[in-house]
Amino acid sequence: MAAPAPSASTGGTPTPITIAGKRVVGQITAQAGQVIENVHVTTTSGSCIVVNGVSNVIIRNSEIGPCGRPGDPDTQGVEIRNASNITIQRNVIHDVSSGVYAVTSHHPIIMDRNYVYNVRGPLPRGQMIQMNNVSGGTDGSKVTCNVSDAASGTRYGVLHNNVTDGIEDHINMFQSPGLAGDRTEIAYNRLRGGHKISTSGSGFVMGDVGGGHVNAHHNTLVNVANVGAGIAGGTNISIDDNRIYQHKDQAPYVNLGLMVWGQAGAACTGGHTVRRNRVWTLNSLGVQNSYWNAGNCADVQQEGNVFADSSLTPDIYDEIPSACN
Repeated sequence: MAAPAPSASTGGTPTPITIAGKRVVGQITAQAGQVIENVHVTTTSGSCIVVNGVSNVIIRNSEIGPCGRPGDPDTQGVEIRNASNITIQRNVIHDVSSGVYAVTSHHPIIMDRNYVYNVRGPLPRGQMIQMNNVSGGTDGSKVTCNVSDAASGTRYGVLHNNVTDGIEDHINMFQSPGLAGDRTEIAYNRLRGGHKISTSGSGFVMGDVGGGHVNAHHNTLVNVANVGAGIAGGTNISIDDNRIYQHKDQAPYVNLGLMVWGQAGAACTGGHTVRRNRVWTLNSLGVQNSYWNAGNCADVQQEGNVFADSSLTPDIYDEIPSACN
């Protein structure tokens, strides 16, 4: 059965070449109901776009970055605080501490069809997107069809991974439960590369220090640092139909492919699924380490997974999901 398409509006993901040539503007502080589009936002201090205490903001078809200076963690591409109903769509975001950082806000937050590179950190930032204490609201959040590329090299005429530290978790849900009736959707994203120093990162992690009600499906992860994907706490989290490839010779540090492990004292109360994933992970010890369930997350439904899947190669990253065209 074909995978369902995301509900966000259609249109392909831009690249640094296709987005170039927009009118250059400085830092933008968003107003309620504002549409920010067709600009190149850059600043030498702070975040490029600040969304604070407002709702119903759309940011689309723009280049965002560079934002602030290396070494400053408060230099996000889009900084969201005490806000709700925010859409970030079809942008190129680069040279930022994090692409999108949403804190103490309400669902929905939509991040769809963005191209993100040169996420530089430093910790605790260093994500394509992090939701931190995001809860409640009217509809489920979505992180769909994004490209987060932290592998070194020149692509689309720009140098990637030109940073000191790099990306920690491409996608992180920190104490951010989705809605029970409309779970946060993490789908069709392509995530590659990892932090140059840290040994604690991931492609995506759900239920970090609590949360839950997340559906992560049909994502492609290649050579991200430490862990490919994981459930770290919470309830009602699905990791289904994803592909994860990791090789010790192609990433700074590789631990395992997919995990279920209640960490940092967070409640991990079950209702989770790990289904139909394909994983190949040769870790930094030279051991195949595709899946680990620590046994402290109550019931976990596991079925149809293929671990140590030798048919996977790094080339899966270049396959664009049909749902994202």
